[in-house]
Amino acid sequence: MESMLLLSLLCLGLLIYRTITTGITRYWFIPGNLVLAWAGLAFGWLLCEQLKNRPWRSWQNISLSVLWLFFLPNTWYLLTDSLHVFPTGEVSELYDVALMACLTLTGFLLGFTSLYLVHKQLVRRLSPARSWLLVELVLFISSFGIYLGRVLRWNSWDIVSNPTGLIINVSDRFIDPLGNPHALDITGLFLVILTVSYIAFWRGLQVFDTSKTSH
Repeated sequence: MESMLLLSLLCLGLLIYRTITTGITRYWFIPGNLVLAWAGLAFGWLLCEQLKNRPWRSWQNISLSVLWLFFLPNTWYLLTDSLHVFPTGEVSELYDVALMACLTLTGFLLGFTSLYLVHKQLVRRLSPARSWLLVELVLFISSFGIYLGRVLRWNSWDIVSNPTGLIINVSDRFIDPLGNPHALDITGLFLVILTVSYIAFWRGLQVFDTSKTSH
């Protein structure tokens, strides 16, 4: 967690420096988006801690699982903040590219770490195939969540503040998926990116764990 905290502080430091030197709060949304991304990791960690004492079917762990699924997409959503980068004349465009790259890296590490923690809990209870099937389902939900956030402009708080509107939008996409090709394209794109990236992340950690065990 220290590495992700360090990266988060770097993102905020770059943002503060940009704001001070330009006097413009163009990327004011970054701190809020980082908080939502950290919530995705926090709920995953809390769930894994509670699983040490309570079964997964307990109402506490079911609630934490739902909260985790609601907030997890915010980690990978940070990648889409790169859409805000364009030549402004305020600072070098490369500075903003570096800022967004740092933000994306932080989000991906938060998301994959959170998923890895829960994945390990699944492996202890299910077969590898079923565990990966559930992981893929989580990644699909997250990919669709990124579409909802970036294209339809919903966020995690709307689950409480406007659940009816959110349910209508979501159900419409599932009832008539071919009538919403943009939803299919974006969800599919992120599903492929997140799946391949997480497999690489998982395999890398497994190799590291194996090398530690062998020594």
